[in-house]
Parts: sequence; C-alpha cells; structure tokens
Amino acid sequence: MGFVKFKIRRAQLHCIRTALKHYENFFVLGPLTPPRLVPHIASLYAYARYADDLADESDDPKNALHELDVWQQDLKDGLQGDPHHPIILALCNSVQKYQLPDKLLYDLLIAFKQDLSVTRFETFDLVRDYTRRSADPVGRLMLKIYGADDPELSELSDNICTGLQLANFCQDIGEDALRDRIYIPLDECRRFGVDIVDILDRKSSPKLEGLLRFQIVRAYRFLLAGLPLAERLKGRLKISVRLFTLGGLQILEILERDPLAALYRRMKLSPKQKMKAVLTSLRPLSRTYSADSVKPQPVSTQKQ
Repeated sequence: MGFVKFKIRRAQLHCIRTALKHYENFFVLGPLTPPRLVPHIASLYAYARYADDLADESDDPKNALHELDVWQQDLKDGLQGDPHHPIILALCNSVQKYQLPDKLLYDLLIAFKQDLSVTRFETFDLVRDYTRRSADPVGRLMLKIYGADDPELSELSDNICTGLQLANFCQDIGEDALRDRIYIPLDECRRFGVDIVDILDRKSSPKLEGLLRFQIVRAYRFLLAGLPLAERLKGRLKISVRLFTLGGLQILEILERDPLAALYRRMKLSPKQKMKAVLTSLRPLSRTYSADSVKPQPVSTQKQ
C-alpha cells in the first residue's frame, strides 16, 4: 500500500510540474487554489495538455489521431485499474476520490479528435455541439473537484466555459486562418456577405467587421449568462470564477474596439488590465456588467 501511494504521489508531482510549465487560462495553480486540490487540478490539466499536444504537434493528422486513440486506450485501461502512464495514474486517483464522470474525460478527447478532421462548421448549433465537448467538461470537472456538484451550477458553468471558448475563437481568428480553421458558422458568413476566402487570406472589410462584431456579442452574452455562478460559490473558487469570467469579458471589450485587429495579431490583456481584473474580482461582477451593456448587432450590417 505504501508503494502504491508513493507511485501516485510521484505521478501527481509529474502533473504539477507539467501544469506549472504550461500555463493555460482554464487552470490556476496558485494562491487561489487550495493546496489539497492542487494535485487533482494538476492531473486534470496534464491529461488535457497531453492530448492537446498530441493533436497539435504532429504534422500528420492520421498519426495524431492514432496517438489520441492510444491515449484514449490508456485512459480506458486506467479507469479499469491498469494505468500505464503517470498522468493517467494521477488522474484515475482523482476520478476515484471525487467521483469524476468518465464521460466528461472522453468528451475532451473526442473534441481533440474532431479538431483533426473538422475545420468548418455550417451552423452555430454545430459549434455549440463542439464546445459541449471541448469546453464545458472542464468547468463541470472543476466543480466536482471543489465539491460544488449541482445541475444548476453546471449549466451556469457551461455558459462561462462556452463563452470563454467563443471569445477565444474571436481572439484567434487570424491564427486559426493560418491553420485553415474557421470557427465562425458558414451560414452566418453568407448572411453577412463574407467569403471565407477573405477570412483565410486575413483580408479586412466592413462586412467581415460586422460578422466579427456579431460573434463578439454572442460570446459576451454567454459569459453574462454565467455571471450568477460565482455568486453561488464560496471562498477561493468564487474569486477564481470571477477572474476567469472577467478575463473573457475584458478580451471581448478589447476586440470590440477593433475586431479586425485579431486577423493580424492575438489580442491580450496588458499587466495593467490584469491587475484591474484582480481588483474587480473582489466584488460581484454584476455591479459592473449586465445584459444592458451588450450592444445589439445592427441589422443594417447584415446581408438580407
């Protein structure tokens, strides 16, 4: 038993080192994370990070898909009590301790696999179907680890996680174009009179600006719909959720001032804006943000 605990602890330390080496917006391993939860949040991060690297770092989609299949089998073996990889060992310990749903872990892998073959989405319903697997599981798993498992909280979390991913799509439109990826629904491109070739060529136009503003407003609405989540949580998690949400809202505010700028560079928060976010997160965001602050997309910019 002592040797098993040693192996698990060593695997958890491996995950913590991985998390500290690759910082991502969805995870915070710092003052806001209770020390007892650090190994478990790190194992979840390392699991997703490893899969993301498999999907992105190979020049051959078929090889990347094969590697993801192997990683999925490793997960299956680990959940059945036979882990082969230290990340899976640490993750399965967290799954057992917090009763994390297997489906959410598999959903993340399905989304990574989808990235290898799907580069266009005809409708927003298809985009939303994708974010249900690529983004929403992260929030639901985090709530489980923090002991805040409740259907209503999960729905609010879904709004925040999808809102953050939609904001990321707006933020990365130029970088995604270089990879031949377009996350803007094709039917909306046609509705605004935008040729997808212009997106791939990163060619600015008033029509494309209108289309991007429409995407920004939608992402904004998702985040606003999730605002009540933080106020129903307690302690450090309350502040963390406020910070994540606020970060997405601030990025959208930057993009709203010049939506086309994201075609050429990735917009980021400045150190001053990050400090402002920290200070703002100490009070309810509803005092600063509300549905009234969303500017409706003018119909005149749309192609009828």
